[in-house]
Amino acid sequence: MRFSFVIPALNEEKLIADCINSIKPQLAKEDEIIVVDNDSKDLTATIAKKLGCRVVKEKEKGISPARNRGAREARGDILCFVDADGTLSKNWLNEARKSFKKNSVVAVDGLIVFSHKNPLKMILYNVYTAIIYLGLVLSKFLLKKHFFTGNNMAIKKEIFNKLGGFEPFVSEQMYLSKKFWNLKKGRGVLNPKMIIFQSSRGFDEVGYIKTILFWAVSAIKKRSSKNYNFERKW
Repeated sequence: MRFSFVIPALNEEKLIADCINSIKPQLAKEDEIIVVDNDSKDLTATIAKKLGCRVVKEKEKGISPARNRGAREARGDILCFVDADGTLSKNWLNEARKSFKKNSVVAVDGLIVFSHKNPLKMILYNVYTAIIYLGLVLSKFLLKKHFFTGNNMAIKKEIFNKLGGFEPFVSEQMYLSKKFWNLKKGRGVLNPKMIIFQSSRGFDEVGYIKTILFWAVSAIKKRSSKNYNFERKW
């Protein structure tokens, strides 16, 4: 199995190195990291190139177009989607490999843990993830439906292409999940040992409750992700 990591990035010079450096020690010789520069105005692309990544540009704004561009450029059999403000646990890729060796598994999602210097805020932010993952487990158990997490997932490239990639909307992982449910073959699984430590900057910038409500509404009503980022929600 060849793994291609796809990292969409827009002005991420402060965090992109930490993300890349958490991936590089885990790679096999045939694996790769693709950083999709979403028209950055800072040193994001330069830093990624110095760290040995393939850098491709995508001028159409939005995380979905950037991820889809990275998927088209990927040489691997399996696409790993992570965000530039996340760092992987040391055994992330090893756990992903184990998951794909199971019968009929075509997609794997991991566990997202929000990090913060303030312990109380870190606990608060991760209450949200605990509730979300409880919902995912119940959905899998009761409805036999797998939900994607978007920024901590691995999926076979042929399946991703069959689904038509990410749609250009906020909560893009929800819409990808709905398409995945219609597949007749292949299953998705959750591997809680595939941990990504995610920045909580979005909660800090916009507000905890406001961000959660925005995501919840966006999962029901389609909203363009063209101008969406961690500093603004609309």
